[in-house]
Amino acid sequence: MKLKVATWNVNSVRARMPVISRWIEKESPDILCMQELKATEEQYPLDEFSDLGYHSAVNGQVRWNGVAVISKYPMTNVQKDLYGFLPEQSRMISATVCGIRLINVYVPNGGDVENPRFQEKLKYYEVLREYALSFSEPTVILGDFNVAPHLEDTHSPEEQDGSVCFHPLEREQIRIFAEAGFNDVFRRFNPEGMTFSWWDYRAASFRRDRGMRLDLVLAGSTADKMITGCSIDREPRGWEKPSDHTPVVFNIEVPE
Repeated sequence: MKLKVATWNVNSVRARMPVISRWIEKESPDILCMQELKATEEQYPLDEFSDLGYHSAVNGQVRWNGVAVISKYPMTNVQKDLYGFLPEQSRMISATVCGIRLINVYVPNGGDVENPRFQEKLKYYEVLREYALSFSEPTVILGDFNVAPHLEDTHSPEEQDGSVCFHPLEREQIRIFAEAGFNDVFRRFNPEGMTFSWWDYRAASFRRDRGMRLDLVLAGSTADKMITGCSIDREPRGWEKPSDHTPVVFNIEVPE
């Protein structure tokens, strides 16, 4: 059985619901992992997603954070705690769907490189990696990692080198994920060319294609062999009142 799975930083699930529902009706993903809900679990539009045919698992938070997984299939062993790290920030939710462990994350931005939060961001990658390695099922980590891993993943690599979201220490963390067996799925299927998943709202960044690939799918070795394709859907970024991110979509073959 082939599943279509997507990750999308929606930048406010309530404000973006018309865009999200339009994309769902067009693409019919089996599973969608969302970040930056900016909504508590009470504020989350549960009924709207139910009407579209989805179960929801939600780790909500107003203003900044919040993550959710919606699925056409039942979810089991839903977890929201990343070993108690940054417990006041709702940045992770994981669940098993059709035998695949999905870990949906919204990694901290880190602010400025000199800010103490930048060190928290680096620590977050480490704790996340330890958590992902604890599962025996085929495992995929997906979401907004707030880092462009390679030179071709940002519009001006020389200009941005050393800045937040393109700092060598952040990029090194993605390399360590690869060493631990978690492969960058998009680049396996799209090895060449500048391709982005986020464009700032300012300075006509989307029109000028000045973006960054911050939204990643990192698959453990077993899950990676089950994935048959991965792409970035730029279209919703051009719709009215869009998120500044756009969906990253992959297909995975799971046992019936």
